[in-house]
Amino acid sequence: MSVNQEHDKYDVNLLFVLFLFSIASCISIYYAQDMGQYDANFVLRQAVFYVIAFLVAFIVLHFDFEYYNTRLAWILYGFGLALLLLLAVSPASIAPLNNGAKSWFELPVIGSFQPSELMKIFVVITLSHLISNHNQQFHHTMFNDLKLIGKMTAATIPPILLLMNQPDMGMVILTLSIFITLIIVSGISYKIIAVIIGVPALGITSFIFAFFRFPDFVEKYFFSNLSSYQVERFYGWLNPFEFVDAGYQTAQALTLIGTGGMFGRKSNVYVPEAHTDFIFAIIGHIFGFVGGAFVITLYFILLYFIIMTALKTYNLFGMYMCSGIIGMLAFQVFQNVGMNIGLLPVTGFTLPLVSYGGSSLLTTMLAIGLVMSVRYHSKTFMFTPSSEP
Repeated sequence: MSVNQEHDKYDVNLLFVLFLFSIASCISIYYAQDMGQYDANFVLRQAVFYVIAFLVAFIVLHFDFEYYNTRLAWILYGFGLALLLLLAVSPASIAPLNNGAKSWFELPVIGSFQPSELMKIFVVITLSHLISNHNQQFHHTMFNDLKLIGKMTAATIPPILLLMNQPDMGMVILTLSIFITLIIVSGISYKIIAVIIGVPALGITSFIFAFFRFPDFVEKYFFSNLSSYQVERFYGWLNPFEFVDAGYQTAQALTLIGTGGMFGRKSNVYVPEAHTDFIFAIIGHIFGFVGGAFVITLYFILLYFIIMTALKTYNLFGMYMCSGIIGMLAFQVFQNVGMNIGLLPVTGFTLPLVSYGGSSLLTTMLAIGLVMSVRYHSKTFMFTPSSEP
């Protein structure tokens, strides 16, 4: 027998955390506007985006998440690929190049729209669908685990190829992070997981070592295969104060955070794109270590609530979908904060729920709406393994 607990369907604590994010976002963007790079009221726009985003999340949570698994997964996946293909063939009048990348639609009334933001959600849904269906049909053996990885790889390659064509390496890496997160929770052999994670980790470590120890080798055999824009990103990441032009944003962000102290201060240090990519540098400068720690703590609380939703549901698809969203959000936060403090290269990732931007905010709230849908529509059972006889 199953019963719905009406009073526990809405996660009020999660909604309150989202409200705190909206306040933190608008306040941070207000101070970022003082940089004077753009003559626009981003705070008002962000407030409007948040109202729309909350409505989107509210609508999504009332739509039964199991429909994505039974009917919509491949439809949404195909729609996402179609948008990416359309972007690739669209003229510059509606899909202009930005820093050599073709990643955005510029549409009348709607404004800027980034299809890859939607695609990352569709990848989470599709991979979760593949894993849940596979695990319901097959036992975990080495052959079946490799078969599952093959299915997931086949579904992940098309969007990655289209993203590389833009090129948008940031979104490529984010898509891979979703893929790896879902591999980890899919139940496959940890020997396979160790290889999947260990090989890239060894590659990244070897590259960083070679960059400082054998720069000529890296220049000849690695950088020669990349565009000048991508090469500048690497130099700006690993040596921002020496390569002044390439590392300008990182150096300025480090200066902002470093001068913020414990409780923050206000100075004339300038950093480009302060309201989007480098909003964390503004938080660390204006509100100091305390402000930065507060925002990061909010992310830990947010991820904790999503983890608890994943653990409490008895629906495999819902659990995998929540896990994919956890991996997506955690990676974006880690990447954005990391590039603000010089730990990671600048890739154009916004800070979820804090940075200015309609596409990013709406898709993030859509993802959280999916999580709330798992909580809202999951059924609790009278007889569970933990029930007393």
